[in-house]
Amino acid sequence: MAFCKYCGNEIPEGGVCGCPGAQAAAQGQNAAAQVNNTFDQANNVYGGQPDYGQPQNNGGFNPNELVDKAKKNPVILIGACAGVVVLILLLVFILGHTGAKGAAKKYANAFAKKGKAKTYFSMTLPKDKISDLKDDDKWDDMVEALNDKKSDRYDDGIRIKIKSVKKGKKLSKTALKGAEAVWKSKGADDPEAKKGYEFKIKVQTKDEDGDKDTDTQKICVVKFKGEGWKVIEMSQDALKARGEDDDDDDYDDYYDFDYDEEDFEDFDW
Repeated sequence: MAFCKYCGNEIPEGGVCGCPGAQAAAQGQNAAAQVNNTFDQANNVYGGQPDYGQPQNNGGFNPNELVDKAKKNPVILIGACAGVVVLILLLVFILGHTGAKGAAKKYANAFAKKGKAKTYFSMTLPKDKISDLKDDDKWDDMVEALNDKKSDRYDDGIRIKIKSVKKGKKLSKTALKGAEAVWKSKGADDPEAKKGYEFKIKVQTKDEDGDKDTDTQKICVVKFKGEGWKVIEMSQDALKARGEDDDDDDYDDYYDFDYDEEDFEDFDW
């Protein structure tokens, strides 16, 4: 026999007393149970009381359920793998087309193909020199002259193919000093070489008779302050020699020519 702790009256077994105190307590317990149930449903995907030894539901995500779905449906697994592969390829593409190697490849492409004179000159000339050429109305004529010469060689059956572009050693401080001297001789006002690398470009040339010849060209790709990555068509050893030469007046070569149209007759592009 049970008695109510609020009023003292006898209550049936398993029942609730009808007094106000017992009724209020019963309603409070029901409300607490509803709150706990709601919390369990929102935070525990496995149901019941939260078990902190198992992963909790983060916004409704259940990794085990995702794995089960992937096992039942291989398309999901294949799609996930394909996404990872695409991401890796995209990363490789970005790394290969930016920075020093990207500049070397861009130069090689412009060197080999016709109609790329503007890209070629933009990679091998300082922006100050290009600005001067445009001010003197020589830029367009220079680009057109080189494009015409490459087009004529192409029409004669001569083909140039880039076989490989390989990154070599980092440029030494002496080589960077030489790069600044060369860049100044090309028309840069106050060049500052930040860093650079030597590259080896394997070039295959096919003449009008179909005979092929393969040669390796060494270039240096240098990052100049305010200009980014530029190409100097010299090896690191040549730049070192230039960096060790303190007399700028003794450096007299094709870098100092004024880019008149007849100058193209002196060089084998």
